[in-house]
Amino acid sequence: PEGWAMAFMTSSSQNLGQIPPYSLDIGDLSISAEISSIPHLSREQQRVGFSGFKDEDLNKSPVFGKLRTNIGLPWDLNAELSWTPPLKIDDSKPEDLWGIALSKPLLAQEKFSLGLRIFILRGGAVASVTCSKDVVKFDSYSPQNIAGCVGESDDKLQMDHEGAEFFVSFNNLSNIHPWISFASTNLDNSVLINAPLEIGRERIKIFSNGSIQTITFGINYELSKNWNLSLASSLTPLD
Repeated sequence: PEGWAMAFMTSSSQNLGQIPPYSLDIGDLSISAEISSIPHLSREQQRVGFSGFKDEDLNKSPVFGKLRTNIGLPWDLNAELSWTPPLKIDDSKPEDLWGIALSKPLLAQEKFSLGLRIFILRGGAVASVTCSKDVVKFDSYSPQNIAGCVGESDDKLQMDHEGAEFFVSFNNLSNIHPWISFASTNLDNSVLINAPLEIGRERIKIFSNGSIQTITFGINYELSKNWNLSLASSLTPLD
């Protein structure tokens, strides 16, 4: 259950592409911003602690964002650097969350185009998941505070991952370009628990790894020569 929760949070922050790979002149630069929603988990879905016995506070920030910069390289390559600002939202804050990617258009036809993107992300987020502010209000070892929390925890989720994404985009409309992508991502997650309990401070690290697959449907709209708006929705099935 802890591994499922790590995969859920990491899939919500995947370093996926905003738009299909496209040709850039060498040295051309673009800057973009991205904001995405994080699905809300039910109480049953948050019952992942103690191998599925303890409720954890996983509904922290409802959104996730990135700033990106792209630059054109030789051989039609596009290099990308992304960064998530360390803004604290509902007791959750990204920490040293950086991503890099290389993308390249593979085929450009009149009606459709193909592209490939390879990406990596390193960093994590800090939040009071094990002992949240809602839990420490209750007496230690009560039904609402079964772990004996006496203060808010300082837990860090490491969301390291890397993968590849294949794009198919459609060019039959003038300013609107629908696209579909499929990504396969390798996860290397860990959680460092740092929780003040009545019996002492618990410090333990939990590891999980595996792979996930994501399908994304998107629309890229050219507002003008220098401005683009992209809307997309992704699905990552988790067992």
